[in-house]
Amino acid sequence: IPGEEIISHSNIVRIKAKDKLCGVCEYTREIALAEQKRADTIHSFKEALGKKEFQIYFQPKISGKTQEIASAEVLVRWLREDGTLWFPDSFLPILEETGEIESLDYYVYNAAFQWLRRENGLPLLPLSLNVSPVHFRKIDTFTQRITQLLDHYQIPSKYLVFEITETTYIHNIDAVNQMIRFFHDRNIRISMDDFGSGYSSLNSLKDILFDEVKIDKHFLSAGLSEKGKIVLEEMFHLLKRTDKWIVCEGVETKEMVDFLIAEGCDELQGFYYYKPMEQKKFEELIA
Repeated sequence: IPGEEIISHSNIVRIKAKDKLCGVCEYTREIALAEQKRADTIHSFKEALGKKEFQIYFQPKISGKTQEIASAEVLVRWLREDGTLWFPDSFLPILEETGEIESLDYYVYNAAFQWLRRENGLPLLPLSLNVSPVHFRKIDTFTQRITQLLDHYQIPSKYLVFEITETTYIHNIDAVNQMIRFFHDRNIRISMDDFGSGYSSLNSLKDILFDEVKIDKHFLSAGLSEKGKIVLEEMFHLLKRTDKWIVCEGVETKEMVDFLIAEGCDELQGFYYYKPMEQKKFEELIA
């Protein structure tokens, strides 16, 4: 093995070793494959964006009252030239690290706005769009780009929801609030994604400007214990009294559905109902 490769491999495991309790990390085949994929992602991203290899997917959200499709979250998949489909977990963290996630977000927003402006007779549904943390370093650029999209596509504001994670909010409170005010000036709703993932506090809950709260899926991932139900019941009670719209993701069983509906969950999202699907299948579904 050339000396340059040995040094490179050593640096990679040196960084990884910091996260291990024993402080030791071995350069394995798994690490080599992960690094290869990382390099492939970085080198091929811009070309793939130009070729429109990224596809928007839709995951329906179900009304707690009517049990009908009420809205959908817009997600992204990377359909590679060789036909393989990459899921977000495999490329989004890399693009967040390099900053390229900014370009991908605008690509997804444009595709979603285009879909809302289509003229094929299908019903319009509100779409939730994710906002990556990188945008809070360039709020003026972000607001300008969104304004351009709004002016170009003339989308009624009731069909747009932008999701910001709780972690991003806690680390950028002033910037997030500035962005929320921008959206509120245009009557666009804002959702706090991953609420309860470990950062929220009762103190922050009284001040947040969000219109909607999306309960972190980890609350439901291990099923519903009695203590878990008590925590969710009290959380719902607080959120309802502060006039927040409540969405639960990760809904996978009938027991979860019955409990969440009884507690007044406004929208439910998860594999019990639908997995994320490509645009054509989503359009067939809502037709």
